[in-house]
Amino acid sequence: MRDIFWMLMRVRVGSARLPKSTESDGSAMAGGSADPVFYSSTSTRAIRGIRGSGRLAAMLVPVWLGLCSPLGVGVAHADVDRVKFLAERLQSDDPRVRTSATLALGSSNEEAAVEPLCRALRDPAEVVRQASAVAMKRLGRPGALPCLRERLAAEVRDGVKVAMERAIESISATARSDGSDADDRVKENPNAKYYIALSTIANSTGRTQSEVESVVVRAIRSKLEASGTAQLAPSKESADSARESIKKRKLSGFYLAIAVDKFDYSGGNLRVKVKIGVFTYPGKSLLGNVDKTLTKEGVSSGDKTSEDQMLDLAAGLASEQFAQSASAFL
Repeated sequence: MRDIFWMLMRVRVGSARLPKSTESDGSAMAGGSADPVFYSSTSTRAIRGIRGSGRLAAMLVPVWLGLCSPLGVGVAHADVDRVKFLAERLQSDDPRVRTSATLALGSSNEEAAVEPLCRALRDPAEVVRQASAVAMKRLGRPGALPCLRERLAAEVRDGVKVAMERAIESISATARSDGSDADDRVKENPNAKYYIALSTIANSTGRTQSEVESVVVRAIRSKLEASGTAQLAPSKESADSARESIKKRKLSGFYLAIAVDKFDYSGGNLRVKVKIGVFTYPGKSLLGNVDKTLTKEGVSSGDKTSEDQMLDLAAGLASEQFAQSASAFL
């Protein structure tokens, strides 16, 4: 279930202002012959609509759009109403609707989403319970820890237990790091055109959440700040506060949903993929995606130094490409 959103992102797209996805290969690291070689593949896609592709898309996309369409009428809808609407969908008889509702709650960035997600951890459907744990990890609220720990002790399904453990680990790590409040000390950019909020990392690498976030978030923030056009948003900003900042400074808002695929060591090489879903902010309507894939040759499995190097490069290149083409998503 942790990959449902990215499965949806891979379906065919409709008309776009940005050119079709671009793929480039054959980039080599500078240096002598002893230096490792990596190859890159980049995909950028801005969308106006989603068309079904395959059984999964046919089943889930209508459900997802059915949930999102009442929320996309405009920012006039209060966020508390959005959370209430999604919480009501958790009463549906259809587990697909309940699953989609939990995932949407996880992307809401609202404290009020914790309570309905806690209830969803008791859902009779395993897929809904697992989606709820994934959503809590993305939401990243410390208030979710007590119910996660309580339900972890009672859960019998391994897949759900793993999702709960990862959520607890991620939220706990974020709570510990908040002591320094370093993430919220954003640089003010008086020349910014875009107001950009970053998600927590959807981490499929097998490495700990804190290890991956420390590399990926640092690389993305660095590139966005260097672009000269971005104003980064505080990590725990309310939707109302975001709206006020965007209106006051007359900026365009983006929410970047960041994910890292499982490391691929096939063929004696290391393949790393960083995916950035581009949404409006704070409304969070899907606009498109920017993906970056890098391959480093001759790497043994479990080489953390190489993993960190490639994560840093891939995240930085993906965010740099977004910054260069941000206007095309509007």
